[in-house]
Parts: sequence; C-alpha cells; structure tokens
Amino acid sequence: MIRTVEDYIKKFNMISPGDEIVAGVSGGADSVCMLLLLLEYSKNCEIDLKVVHINHLIREDASSDADFVKRLCDEHGIRFFLFEEDVEGVAKVLGLSTEEAGRKIRYERFRQVMTTDRAKIAVAHNKNDVAETVLFNIFRGTGLEGLSSLMPVNGDIIRPLLGLSREEIEDYLKEKGQSYRTDSTNLTNDYARNRIRNVILPYVEENITTGSVKHIAQMSEKMFLLRDYVKEQTDAAYDSLVTVFEDESDIDVPGFLKLHEMLQRELLLRVLEKMTPYRKDITSRHVESILTLVEKTGEKRADLPYDLEAVRQYDRLIIRKKKEIRGSSYSFDPDFTNAVCLPDKSMVSFKIFERPVDSEFPKKTYTKWFDYDKIINCVKLRTRQTGDYLTINAQSDKKSLNDYLIDSKIPKEKRDDIPIIADGSHVLWAVGLRISEYYKITDNTKTILEISVDPK
Repeated sequence: MIRTVEDYIKKFNMISPGDEIVAGVSGGADSVCMLLLLLEYSKNCEIDLKVVHINHLIREDASSDADFVKRLCDEHGIRFFLFEEDVEGVAKVLGLSTEEAGRKIRYERFRQVMTTDRAKIAVAHNKNDVAETVLFNIFRGTGLEGLSSLMPVNGDIIRPLLGLSREEIEDYLKEKGQSYRTDSTNLTNDYARNRIRNVILPYVEENITTGSVKHIAQMSEKMFLLRDYVKEQTDAAYDSLVTVFEDESDIDVPGFLKLHEMLQRELLLRVLEKMTPYRKDITSRHVESILTLVEKTGEKRADLPYDLEAVRQYDRLIIRKKKEIRGSSYSFDPDFTNAVCLPDKSMVSFKIFERPVDSEFPKKTYTKWFDYDKIINCVKLRTRQTGDYLTINAQSDKKSLNDYLIDSKIPKEKRDDIPIIADGSHVLWAVGLRISEYYKITDNTKTILEISVDPK
C-alpha cells in the first residue's frame, strides 16, 4: 500500500522535499488513511505537514469528528487547525448548493493556513470518488472537464490516494488497527451522490461488470491526459485570438472559424470562465447560442448569465458586461457664435467666413469645411434620426445614414452616440466619420462653414 502511494506521488510529481502540505482531514476512512500514508512518506521525504479540519455545523455529532482528528494529530505531533463554518448559511447567501458552498469554504480555509509559495493542499479522493464524480457529471451532461474533474494534480491541490479504491483504504486501516469516523449523512440516499455510491455502483459491480470502479477511474485518467492536451491547444488559441479589455473579451472571428469545433467550444468556455465567478451556470446551451452568432453576419447578440452578453460585430465576437441603456437623444440649434457642449462634454464650435484666396482644406479628423451656400435649412447638431442620409459621390447618389454606419462596421450601441450635423435629413457630417459629397467645397464656393469638435 505504502509503495503504491509513493509511486503514485512520484508519477505525478506531487511532492518535493521541503514542501508544505496542508492535509484536509475530516476523520473519515479516506482522509485518515491519507494522513497516515503522508506520515510514512515524510520519513523519506522531509515535508512540513499540517492538518485542517472543517466543522460544517450541519450534524450534531460533528464536534466529535473534530475531537477525533485533533487527538490523532496530537498523537503524531502534527499541527492541527480547526474551523467552524455555517456552510448552509453561506450557501443561501451565495446562492450555491450546500455541497458547493462547503467545497468553497474548505479550500479558502486550506489556503488560509499556507505560509509559503511551495504549499500544497492534500485531499483524500480515491478511485470510488472518481467513479462517482464521473457518473454524476455524465448524468447531468458533461464534456472533458467532467470526465476528468478529479485530477491527481490541479494547481496547488494534490490527490495522493487516487490510485486506491475505498476497499483498499479500509483494508489498510483495518490492518493498522486504526479507527476512523463515519459521516452518517453518507449512509443515507438523500443526495444524488449518495445514491450513486450506495445504489448504482454496487449494482453495476455485482450485476454488470466487476471492476467497473477501476475501469471508470482508468478512463478518467486517460481523459485527464486528453484534457491536458486540449488545454495546451486552447491556451495557444486564447493567446492568439482573444484581446482582453476591462469588462470585455474580443475574439477574432476569422481566426476562430479556423479552429476545430472542439477547440472553438473550449475557447468560449475559457473566455466565460475568466469573466464569471462560478462556472456552474454556464452550460452547453450558452455556448451553442454564441456559436450561432458566429455563423451569422452583421451584428447580433445573445444574453448570458452573470449579466453578460455575447455580441457579433462583423469580424469580432465580443463577450462583455451588458451595456447601460443610452440616455435620451439631443438636438441643438447652434447660433454659430458660441460653442455647443454635448452631453459627453465634447465642445462643438462653428465659424462662417468668406473663402480665402488659395485656401487649403483642413485635413484634421475633427475640423471640416462645408459650402455654406448649399445649406437650405437651419443647421442642427443632434443624434441620428430616421430618414437621415448622405450624398456619397459626385453623381449625387444617396445612402441612408443607417446603411452607411452598418457598412462602416460601426457597433450598434455606438451609432446613437455619434454627433450628427444635418441640414434637415441631409447629413453634412457624421462627426469623426465622413462628410457628405454634396456639401464639399468646390471652385464655386464663396462662403465656408467651419465646424470643429473637441472630443472628450
């Protein structure tokens, strides 16, 4: 048994001399066995071993488990840390299941007692836990993540007992004459995992295939290797195709479409994971809705959990926090003597003058000249309106402002923010973009309207 665990630890490079090992010990057979085996391992590999026990305050006899673990630690001279946590209360506050809240709290407390950057968390999952978890994930719907969720090493978390079955663990403790605690809640079938543990797996072992637990664990280890490879490919795709801003991630669509479908899905999950606190509400349905956007052209969007949205903007796929609804539109009648201050604090100024001899047109993005004599109505400074259009060439062909903005690939949520200088419905200038051909200076122009914008 000891040699089996030592070989497993070495196979996955779990522990090195001088490591700080924070062992989560509940008092059950698995964690007690792990603690004893870590003590054996420490005889040939010097480690700083400490134990953390969490009382979830759910069972009345939970304090007895804590006392048992403390006595065991005192017997072997191991530092013991006890935390008492209202797991059910935390679950309600965070909107999590009791199991998820318990897991979150446990790992927070494990890390709380770490003192070095070489610290690792040892947890006592075994082959049976792997089989239960894999089946549970399959029944709920899963992919590679769920088929390989209990990895031997996952960041700072190590699982030294994954190579052992629960039967082997209990036999070892019996041989050592070591007692352990039994969690009464594990004996009931009130929870889905308990039904898998107490009903489904025993039935499968007895009536379908002997050794099914071992076979599922072996399959999961292969999936772990495959998952590791896919992760490497996803990392490369993420670095190449995703640009991250404060509240959004932009994905290059042409590059995304060149990826294998599996990598496309993994990349989307990676982006969503980085933008959400918990992955549990991200499902294949959301990934499918995003993939549907990629198949479309123009600008489309889809709602996602955690107040996120996916937006297809031409050659970009954007995952971002939902934008606030834009404020009301505006319309000003400039008197050409005073600058106008827009809601975004930009200043727009106007000037009318006779055309100078040998004048050169300004080539600045935010200063433009117009033929004032061609203006029919009072010039308006406003947001866009239905019916707005531009003259797009010397032949006086016209295009609606909306079509022009779409063709220019201006994101939909930004179109209403563009200041418009208009003569009725005829747009002189979509500020920052193009001016209408009709109002351009010609050899016959006598009076010029100069419009300058100081953007903020």
